[in-house]
Amino acid sequence: MTTSKCSIATVTVLLTTMIAVPHLNAQAPGSATKPAMTAKLIDPDKKAAERAATVEVTTSGIQLVDPALSMEKNVPGQGHLHYQLDKGPVVATPAPKLSYHELTPGSHTITVVLAGNDHKPLGPQQTLTVTVPDPTTAVSTSSPAPAATPSAAPQKKSGY
Repeated sequence: MTTSKCSIATVTVLLTTMIAVPHLNAQAPGSATKPAMTAKLIDPDKKAAERAATVEVTTSGIQLVDPALSMEKNVPGQGHLHYQLDKGPVVATPAPKLSYHELTPGSHTITVVLAGNDHKPLGPQQTLTVTVPDPTTAVSTSSPAPAATPSAAPQKKSGY
């Protein structure tokens, strides 16, 4: 009986190893492509003049998904983006493009972070800056009105 118990244990270990090892290798650090992210402002000068900012993000090595789909549990290869304007609230979304409107004049910082479904940062993040001009100090680009020129019309003579 000792031999058969040993054989069953060996077979169990071998089967467990055959099933578990590929799974472990798939999650081993460095075995998968590291997630990467690049964020940029779209038409920054035009949008800033309109008191707005639009951020567009490209990613690689990760699938952007709604974290609610995994009950906000980490799933390797999945994530979403965290956008934050200045020190305001964080917007968590899989959307690779996000716009801010009605910005106040001055400098604003937009931070974009690639996060896992559990909202923990995955590493890549980028900070962008947009400056909204103050309309009261903006230089006018319209042409000045033409100066008045003396009229060349004939003068009336007084009959008195």
